Amino acid sequence: MTHTPHKQQGMALIEALIASAVLGIGLVGATQWTLKTLHIASESRQHTVAQHLAQEAMDCLHANTTPCFAQETIEVQGQRYDRQTRRSPRGNGLMDDLQVRVAWTASGTRASAGASPLEPNHIEWHSSVSALPGWVGVSSP
Repeated sequence: MTHTPHKQQGMALIEALIASAVLGIGLVGATQWTLKTLHIASESRQHTVAQHLAQEAMDCLHANTTPCFAQETIEVQGQRYDRQTRRSPRGNGLMDDLQVRVAWTASGTRASAGASPLEPNHIEWHSSVSALPGWVGVSSP
């Protein structure tokens, strides 16, 4: 009995190594994609909380019935937000300018290109309101 040498001897091992490499690259890509998605979801949540805090402060300034804090630090779900409010008269005093700024530093994130790693994210809202009470100019029937 004579043995003829097989030309494909060892090819199964090479195919398995190539398949493992392709699978590994795919898993690394999927992991990176998942991490990026989680990061974006976290940023979105932080921005939504900041908008809610800004809306609360703007409502307080518009109502002008209760004193609004000029500056306060609020912690929501382990994230610290610094909220500043300002009401300043404009021109002849018939209008007031309202400004709300909410700033936060996203933890565990890298700074974008050209930004300082300590530079906080922030949103800033501006509005105007009449300085006169709502009942001025209203006549009774």
